[in-house]
Amino acid sequence: MMRSSTVLGQMIARVADDEEYRRWSAQVERAGHCVRPVRLSGSAMTVNRETGEIEATYSSAGEPGGVLLVACKDRRESVCPPCAARYRADAWHVFAAGVRHGNDADHDADGPRGDDGGAAGLGDEGGHGAVGNPLVLATFTAPSFGRVHAAREGRVCRVARGGNRTCEHGRPRGCPSRHDAKDAMVGAPLCEDCADLAGQVLWNAHAGELWRRTVIYAYRALAALAPAVGGQALTVRAVRGLLRLSYVKVAEFQKRGVVHLHVLARLDGVNPDDPDQVASAPAWAGVDLLTAALMHAAQHVSVPLPVVDGHTAATARWGTQLDIRPVPASRIDGARVAGYLAKYATKTVSDSVNGLPASRPRAEEREDVGQGRAVPAHVAALTAVVRKLARLATCRTLRLARHIHTLGFRGHVTSKSRRYSTTFTALRQARRAWRLANGGRERDPWAQQQTATPDDGGDAGTVVVGDWRIAGIGYRTLGDRVLAEVLGREHRQAREAWRMGLIE
Repeated sequence: MMRSSTVLGQMIARVADDEEYRRWSAQVERAGHCVRPVRLSGSAMTVNRETGEIEATYSSAGEPGGVLLVACKDRRESVCPPCAARYRADAWHVFAAGVRHGNDADHDADGPRGDDGGAAGLGDEGGHGAVGNPLVLATFTAPSFGRVHAAREGRVCRVARGGNRTCEHGRPRGCPSRHDAKDAMVGAPLCEDCADLAGQVLWNAHAGELWRRTVIYAYRALAALAPAVGGQALTVRAVRGLLRLSYVKVAEFQKRGVVHLHVLARLDGVNPDDPDQVASAPAWAGVDLLTAALMHAAQHVSVPLPVVDGHTAATARWGTQLDIRPVPASRIDGARVAGYLAKYATKTVSDSVNGLPASRPRAEEREDVGQGRAVPAHVAALTAVVRKLARLATCRTLRLARHIHTLGFRGHVTSKSRRYSTTFTALRQARRAWRLANGGRERDPWAQQQTATPDDGGDAGTVVVGDWRIAGIGYRTLGDRVLAEVLGREHRQAREAWRMGLIE
């Protein structure tokens, strides 16, 4: 009761002064209603590039509390939902721009937008955009590292077949339970002694390199599978001069603690006069050729692993469960596929594997990762293996101690090839331009006075010089955070009503 009264008092104190509350709420809105904004103190000035004249100045001293609120811009839903929503919207446009025809990927697309209403889809920006080329959605999975508990929609978890119903360690080879998808046992090995936990961690650590080599093998497969051009067999160099494999991929963690990759792969033609252009693929390079090349690459590619014990696999390979489906280059299909991938872009390992932190732990906290009563036994065992491997000389270059919270996975959750589509940077620039063109300066008290702020890059004739220091992260009081969440909820409701045509 006392805590509630304290929070209510903090909220009343914040709204008591109309002018100060107006400026504070404007900062909250400008930060995208971030739940853990970065508080900056300092000043900035806009300087004319040619004359050196100071055209505008800004200082956080005039703001409530003497600080400027800047969005944390964290992509993780579990850390900051508002910033994650914006990242997910941008990811949707990055994915969709490479699926659909350029004239479909405009700002009127039926997909997510930034919270400020700015156009996020650029389509043909920078010569990118789909041109009806072969496109597939492929899911690359990890191999088996031992039998694990699974949720099978009401069916029995595991059936022990054959005469031997127990493993060499005396544990059952089957499980008669019917697990729910949220059951903590899902993903846990039936026998930890039989499971290759070291191999699983090392596979996670080399998943990025495995994908890099998969792309190389795919070009080799294209050369081997493509029909002869000009009466001669194609070499890998010749194929690279005719075709380009463009892709975007998202990593997702499975319950058992290994990643699998969702990949949108597109086969483009190459224009020798303009290599950056996304040209039409030759008529003989269709979906079947792209599918066959990816399947061939997945079956033959491998990465050598450091041998750390007697039973760890010496190579990393893809699992046998490879799913490749063609994607029609239409507006509806592009939106669906982009939405399917974008939902994974804001997830963390902790969303799939219980007991792991969402953020990278500090050095002094690494021994505590995967410990505690609420941590499933297989998660604790996997984190212990990561720590063990991190201390070995053969694994030193992997820097596994920094990736205990991801069970050894060292790659980015979202990545793409250079020419697949537009970029996150281009989307942010488009959003900033939209805000300025649609009255952003009129709504912004410091922009009204032509002042310079940390994320304002100035125009072509000026440069922003700033001196900023981090005063803290998050709101100073719980009352401020509650108020910011209320403002964010009202903003989202009003925005949804506007999109539905209920308000103007």
